[in-house]
Amino acid sequence: MLSTAPSLRREAFAMVAVLVLAVVACLLATGVSSARPVHRPPTAVVPNGTYGVLGPRGEYVVFTVRNRKVRDLNFNLQITCQASDAPSSEQRYFGAGAQAPQGRTIPANGKLILNWNERAEGRYGQVSAEIKFGVRDVFNASVIVPEDRAGLGPEDAAESCDGVSSLRFHRGFESPTP
Repeated sequence: MLSTAPSLRREAFAMVAVLVLAVVACLLATGVSSARPVHRPPTAVVPNGTYGVLGPRGEYVVFTVRNRKVRDLNFNLQITCQASDAPSSEQRYFGAGAQAPQGRTIPANGKLILNWNERAEGRYGQVSAEIKFGVRDVFNASVIVPEDRAGLGPEDAAESCDGVSSLRFHRGFESPTP
């Protein structure tokens, strides 16, 4: 009986040793014991407030952030319009924001992308806007106004327009009082 007891101890010790080695092998295989830090993209800090800028060509952007949600977006950008019966193009402005999606949350990476259609200055445009918060706070927008022949006769001129803008905005912007 004494000879079987040491044998059971050795067996138990061997089973424990195998289990410990299996746990260590699993930890090494999954990388838990790895010294490499887990990479997480940085979260952009976006304080509440009013943001905006007035650009050199009369372009502007103004919006409000409250709890990482963008509201009251309003902007004006220069577009180039070409009439079907004119040899040259003309510069115009397209003011937008009245129909922009409201209350959209700014993602953790600080880049909010909005797309919508809006009628402004008698033109119906497809609007794309990107608001980026980070080292440089930038508002990028584009407007495409396709040629619309609806309601026009064969002799009437149609107009198509497009334009892009990139403005660096800042917090604490106050729009001028009229």
